[in-house]
Amino acid sequence: MRSLPTQARAPRVLGVDESASRRGRTYTTLFVGFEAGQEVDVLPDRTPESFAA
Repeated sequence: MRSLPTQARAPRVLGVDESASRRGRTYTTLFVGFEAGQEVDVLPDRTPESFAA
């Protein structure tokens, strides 16, 4: 998991989406700073446990 650089501010509005790869068999969860449109983090799956962590 990647983290924000120390000088970067946390986004005020966070978007969460799922993305499928490998013809719909592998999923990831994407976190995007909505206002800046920048990727914040990518989780390797879409389980509630990963999301909560």
